[in-house]
Amino acid sequence: MEHATNVQSSHLEMMACSARRYVESIVNNKTLSSPLAAARRYDRISLNIAVRVFLEKGRFTTGRGHDVGAGGMAIYVPLDLAVGTSVNISFQLPYSRMVFGVRAIVRNSNGFRYGVEFVNLTPSEAAEIEHIISILALTSYD
Repeated sequence: MEHATNVQSSHLEMMACSARRYVESIVNNKTLSSPLAAARRYDRISLNIAVRVFLEKGRFTTGRGHDVGAGGMAIYVPLDLAVGTSVNISFQLPYSRMVFGVRAIVRNSNGFRYGVEFVNLTPSEAAEIEHIISILALTSYD
């Protein structure tokens, strides 16, 4: 019984934090699509960028990247990737000189759209992504 109470308490705290962040985003005139988006660990920005997904033996395929944040991104690639698959992705963000080469884990899929979580980003890579997101957020007109 005590475990269930702790889980419920934890869940309520997370919901309160998400709701608080959502309200703050409205007050600060930032657009978040929903309270669920406010629960994300990292801010994201909607983009449409070229990505390369590297396969075994140096082969790669190209695709598109969307919804980029310091924790991951959505990618559209013509591949059959299972949830839990590790992939290497290369991309460059607008207004950035840095070409990212990151390892990511497929966390969800819907057709050829995959949500991937970045693994072992360096502090400078994470800071660059967050910096570019803050620049692009200033120029978005949702």
